[in-house]
Amino acid sequence: MWRVSELDESERIRFENIIEMGLGFSTMIRLFKKGSTEELHCQIVKKTAEDIFNAKSREDFAQIHSEFCDWGTSNIFLAEKKRNGRIIKKSKLASYGQIAKTLDVTLKAAVYYSHLPNCERSKRISEWLNAAVDTKMMAMLRKEYPHEIESWPYTIENVDKSNYVKIQKLVRKFIEKKHQRQITPVQFDDIYWNKLNR
Repeated sequence: MWRVSELDESERIRFENIIEMGLGFSTMIRLFKKGSTEELHCQIVKKTAEDIFNAKSREDFAQIHSEFCDWGTSNIFLAEKKRNGRIIKKSKLASYGQIAKTLDVTLKAAVYYSHLPNCERSKRISEWLNAAVDTKMMAMLRKEYPHEIESWPYTIENVDKSNYVKIQKLVRKFIEKKHQRQITPVQFDDIYWNKLNR
């Protein structure tokens, strides 16, 4: 079992820094209310990462991921938007899609890029990771599978839990069709983020 409490000081600091970098890498952080980064960091460092690193199956991973997203949609708020000193959008709880994308990018940085908790374990967990789907990737999937989701969301903010699960299934379906299962969802994320943002 991998435990944060059993890491020596340098390993613990490395782990915490990687989680912080992963959160910073997520474009969602700029949308959240001040102090949210610290709350997310604390939740991931003290509970979620450890649980994910010790997950025994894809189903365990999905349950832990879902629990984190449920926690986030009850605790993390979007910042209010102001223009010329006037509030144009009030603060509200973050959507499932926004929290999920934040976790997906953070896990990509920690597990896929940084090989946490170790090389052997990270290879297995990397296969379970979800794609950090953005608006452009959703548009591509919507074009490919227009009838697979009854009411396709147009932004991450509009992605609820049900649609998030369906979108991740479509990513895997797309990988099977276009890449003959030769890439993982996290690699799909890298490849198509690069292609669609050039």
